[in-house]
Amino acid sequence: MKPSNSPFKYLKATPLSSQHQQPHSIDFDDIYFNQENGVAETKHVFINGNDLINHWQKNREMDDFVVAETGFGTGLNLLVLLHQWHLAKDKPKHLHFISVEKHPLSFDDIQKTHQAFPELHPFSQQLLSIWHRFDDHFPCGIQRFDLNEQVSLTLAFGDATENFKQLHATVDAWFLDGFAPKKNPDMWHDELITEINRLSRPGSTLATFTAAGDIRRRLEAHGFVIKKVPGFGKKREMITAVFDHKTKLQKAGHRWYPLPSMLSDNEQTDNKRITILGAGIAGLCLAYYFKQAGFHTTVIEQNAQPMQQASGNALAMVMPVITAQNSPETQFYQRAFAHAQRFYTQQEFNAIGVEQLITDEKTKLWVQAINKAQPPTQVLTINQQKLTALHPNAGYLDTQKIAGRLSQSVDQLITQKISRITQDQSGHWQLYAGNEIIATTELLIIANGIQAQMIAQSHGFDLGLTAKHGMTSVIKASAIDMPHIMLSSGYLIPDAANNRWVCGATFDHLPAAQWDDDAELAADHWQRNKQFWQGHAIAGVLESAEVIAGHAAIRATTADHLPLCGPIVDQAQFQADYHDLHHGRHWQDYPEAKVKKNLYVLNGLGSRGFTSAPLLAQHLCAMICAQPLPLEDDLCKIIHPNRFLYRSLKKPPK
Repeated sequence: MKPSNSPFKYLKATPLSSQHQQPHSIDFDDIYFNQENGVAETKHVFINGNDLINHWQKNREMDDFVVAETGFGTGLNLLVLLHQWHLAKDKPKHLHFISVEKHPLSFDDIQKTHQAFPELHPFSQQLLSIWHRFDDHFPCGIQRFDLNEQVSLTLAFGDATENFKQLHATVDAWFLDGFAPKKNPDMWHDELITEINRLSRPGSTLATFTAAGDIRRRLEAHGFVIKKVPGFGKKREMITAVFDHKTKLQKAGHRWYPLPSMLSDNEQTDNKRITILGAGIAGLCLAYYFKQAGFHTTVIEQNAQPMQQASGNALAMVMPVITAQNSPETQFYQRAFAHAQRFYTQQEFNAIGVEQLITDEKTKLWVQAINKAQPPTQVLTINQQKLTALHPNAGYLDTQKIAGRLSQSVDQLITQKISRITQDQSGHWQLYAGNEIIATTELLIIANGIQAQMIAQSHGFDLGLTAKHGMTSVIKASAIDMPHIMLSSGYLIPDAANNRWVCGATFDHLPAAQWDDDAELAADHWQRNKQFWQGHAIAGVLESAEVIAGHAAIRATTADHLPLCGPIVDQAQFQADYHDLHHGRHWQDYPEAKVKKNLYVLNGLGSRGFTSAPLLAQHLCAMICAQPLPLEDDLCKIIHPNRFLYRSLKKPPK
């Protein structure tokens, strides 16, 4: 079947059978769990089958323990796992649970099935608070949620094999579930078990309710040492297994975009210190996630206060990007928007909706294509009579409230403008202001906007950033009845509670010679922003508006309008290794790109920083800490800092 090119990749809820006394799948004609005691079955098969309590006790010094499952179903396995984790006294610091589901149940059905397990009610409530967000429309791909400070949940909706191919994780224990092999053979075939092999580490454990001979042989062929043990209840036998690292398969195809952690496998360190250049929304989100991960955070910022440059507008719009065709870019920004909705508090984020005006031919063609894709109403609603497209869950942020909350994650704030960086013989990074070393750090993330381009060049590499000069205006105006943000050539954000409106934003090309200058607010900034609304009904009201403030900033952006997030590659070595890439040699002939040790970048967010920064910061923190990544492999590629050099080497030389 040819994959759909719709930008809206959703699964609808699968109904449960009403002809049985317990949860029963119509699609697979099979039960979800043991009728007599589902909790005891899960504990016997998966908790005891993986010997989790002992493993947790032996590995209590680990930062992260990862459990992965091949069929989420009703979520019962997760609830039992959470209960056992709660009861365990000695255990690793953090639990990650990863599960895939192609036929998700509705919120009502999940809630009903959980009523049979009152002892698991607190954990059911945690899951239901997440399930409620989906409104029975489940976005395909990987979604990561934090259930609490100790537990993260990664849900991957869609085909199990395809999702595991996209996953970056190292799994400590496997729950092989997903109905009986004869009922649901797609959950047990070689291609899926190949991915289980790739994602396992030496010593990973596995448990499953089945003891079928062909399943045993497939697991053995993929490196698992099998043991048959007594099954649960009437089931005579089941399988447990341990992974043998000698048959470990390597991930193919990501040699040009390495995703290295700060630590090698199973390595621990007490030196959890990080330095972040820049205190905009990117830098503060990084400080937040690394503080959660137990790091001491130092942020270096040229301004006395955070979020004064490109993140310094009084209000900021947060919305998804919806294109007429499906693409990784569309997937990334929709994923980033969903994460941003969870990241910002109700006091910070006002989800009043964004009403996009359909005014020109380009927008009309976009609407025609979107209509064919039939978007869910909670994502987008087209009003042909009003000629508007409403993004109902989008809205605006109070940037200074966010700055106040996230600044609490900064242990040390240094006010300096960094001009260059060097690496000493021990591998530590030295940061200079003029000729003076301001700080020395083992781990450095560059997140200071366009200044990063000049710092990179001082160390002999190019980030591919460019600069745009932008200006916004804050106004007071009477008689504006505007329930939503208005978006056309510019935008108008209503903040009725504070009797102000933000109008913007210019986005002008800036010559490289001016990148190091301070952004200047032009005298005509209001006139220019007001020009966006000439010909609209609101133009007359804006003519009498009082301008109370303005803001100018230099934004860092990239040629493809996607951010940079990941490690800095040794570009000279990469060019030497990949110099003949344009000849079309197979990727296997090339070595994995070498990186500059413990040097990363989060930059080039353009005008969408408040939408993308929270997810990007979480992604980079997960990468550095060797946790499961919240982004698919395809999305890791399109934001990788090495993509521009890789693309240039693929082109034949002129």
